[in-house]
Amino acid sequence: MRTTAAALILFLFVPLSSSEADEEIALQRLMNIVSVLQDLGDEMLGEPVTGTVTLGDTIAHKMNFSDEYMYHVHIWSDSYFNLMEFWLTDSGGEIHNIAGGDNASLAAYPDTSGEWTLQILLHEGASSDSAYYAAAVFRAWRYI
Repeated sequence: MRTTAAALILFLFVPLSSSEADEEIALQRLMNIVSVLQDLGDEMLGEPVTGTVTLGDTIAHKMNFSDEYMYHVHIWSDSYFNLMEFWLTDSGGEIHNIAGGDNASLAAYPDTSGEWTLQILLHEGASSDSAYYAAAVFRAWRYI
């Protein structure tokens, strides 16, 4: 009976530890560029966002942009072998930037202040039907 209970505990613990580790990998990949961007004068807005995207699903993150700044959104997944699509849309739904792969850097130069949306779609996971990601938004004064 103890062997069964121990095996059950191990079975439950390993998947949780694995998903936390995968999310941490995505965050580590993102954090490798954070100090470089900050050294260049970009300001990170808030804390990075992490999450899971499932095959065929689109995740949307809303954010407010001001026309006084230019923005860069950096997204990294937990594996070089994830096939993901990333894009930014303005408040009118117009797509301004799109990229694909396991990571992306998307730029936005808003003409007016308002709500923008980062969208992430998983086409193919490296080893499962889901992938983990980490994203951060940076801004700098807009060039005139």
